[in-house]
Amino acid sequence: MSKRIFIDGNINSELCIIATDGKDINYFDYSDELISSKKNNIYLGIVSRVEPSLQAAFIDFGSEKKAFLPFDEIHPSYFKIPHNEKVIDNLNNQNIDVEDEKQTKKQFLSFYRKYKIQDVIKKDQVLLIQIVKEERGNKGAAITTFISLPGRYSVLLPNNTSNGGVSKKISNPNDRKRLKKLHDGFNLPEGMSIIIRTNAISAEDDDIIADFTYLRKLWTKIREDTLKSKAPNLISELDTPLIKIARDLNQRSVDEIIFSEAKTLKEYKKLEDEFSVNKNKKIILYKEKFPLFESYGIKNPINSLSEENIYLKSGGYLVINPTEALTSIDINSGRSTSEKNIEITALNTNLEACDEIFKQVQLRNIAGLIVIDFIDMSISGNNNKVERKIKELFFRDRARVQMTKISQFGLMEISRQRIGKSIYETFYHKCECCNGNGLRKTKSIVIHNLLSLIKNLNSLSENESYDIRIDNKFFEDNENEINKRINSLKLSFKIKFIQVEKELEFKTFEIDQKILEKINIKSRENIEKNTIEEKSEKSYRRKIKKKSTEEIN
Repeated sequence: MSKRIFIDGNINSELCIIATDGKDINYFDYSDELISSKKNNIYLGIVSRVEPSLQAAFIDFGSEKKAFLPFDEIHPSYFKIPHNEKVIDNLNNQNIDVEDEKQTKKQFLSFYRKYKIQDVIKKDQVLLIQIVKEERGNKGAAITTFISLPGRYSVLLPNNTSNGGVSKKISNPNDRKRLKKLHDGFNLPEGMSIIIRTNAISAEDDDIIADFTYLRKLWTKIREDTLKSKAPNLISELDTPLIKIARDLNQRSVDEIIFSEAKTLKEYKKLEDEFSVNKNKKIILYKEKFPLFESYGIKNPINSLSEENIYLKSGGYLVINPTEALTSIDINSGRSTSEKNIEITALNTNLEACDEIFKQVQLRNIAGLIVIDFIDMSISGNNNKVERKIKELFFRDRARVQMTKISQFGLMEISRQRIGKSIYETFYHKCECCNGNGLRKTKSIVIHNLLSLIKNLNSLSENESYDIRIDNKFFEDNENEINKRINSLKLSFKIKFIQVEKELEFKTFEIDQKILEKINIKSRENIEKNTIEEKSEKSYRRKIKKKSTEEIN
């Protein structure tokens, strides 16, 4: 089956990218003017506030929310200290292999323990920073001053010597020896290091050297742009959709790259020259009037990626439930009953589900804690087969992953590094009606809440009547029940219901905000009063107890 990459749209407006293996979609990315990723971008920022209690600084880099910069993510070159103290012992030696990085980090951290952030970092100081984690909800972006520039076969660390070497994921001794020899041959300036990526295993030495040369030129350009810029300002974007295609996806196995826009194709060819990628594949400009994806029989996954149920070819299905704390994936056999016995059915369904789980995690960009509920298998060897299958699949994942064994209850936990926004954050907002939990209040709980409000009004004893605005349809359906319950309260004031149709938005009823504030003040006063009485009662009991003890003695 042919492997293709489809790029639909314009880089200046909407861009949708899909990579396929035959008819199966194995990569999806989308961006437009409203949805853009800041991850890995490099900015020139200003220190807006130093927080001694957190040992961190807040940086203004041009966004509404200030970015969070921990003290140990600030390079010593930014410290406002005497020059002779900036020399860090044993850190400017030749780069070491990744396995020896623990000792190097210990030496590096010992330098930080000498200082406090308020002593060495000042307000309005200018820093070159890189986004590590994007803004989420009320949280600002997490950033670092230790810059990393990813290439196809290597990652350049222009101001960090503590992590250089060959990637730990490369386990073959011959590959490590070859790449280590190549790594040692790079003429790196003092204070700079480079990591050889796993992609380099199948690459020619000339390709790796060309990749390193590109990264050196990129760092030179970043430095030049920084000197010309005034903070806060964007210096370089490192993870645009087209860069990710040229750098990460454009492997030798890809047969065709198909574009719908000539301008996007031209921009991509520039990137292809910079990354020195294999240029033997066909790059096609699609010129038909019929939409690009539909003409190749590909269904755009934007809408289907939010679906809860994912059906397997065997008849089984997955149920994917994202929550704030974790994402649960439940596997069900469904109509998959073609095997000889339950155990074989469970094994085959679980193995088939592993492929779909990996695919969905990649497409939806699910991160954090993932809990998978496999179909129970009684033979331990079958559990081992499923564990081995899912480990092999996630070994190809660009994100860092940790996973447990399948428990006796059939559960496996996977912790996955966040490398960008998930599909739920990108395309969806919380429902304002149910606040994102998928539940609406029943008639009985709404009436209960209404009566609770009326009881609170009874404590004010200020007005002869109160106006409550209520949804027209709800009041008409439940008028008798509401009036019956209100009459049973024997109120000293009147309740007037004002029926409205669309003004309440997602509420069923509401009262004037000033009255609510009065209720809250009255509630706090009662709580304080009861607390004081409880304390005085306890004090009285202690005195009685002490007196009785003295009488006994």
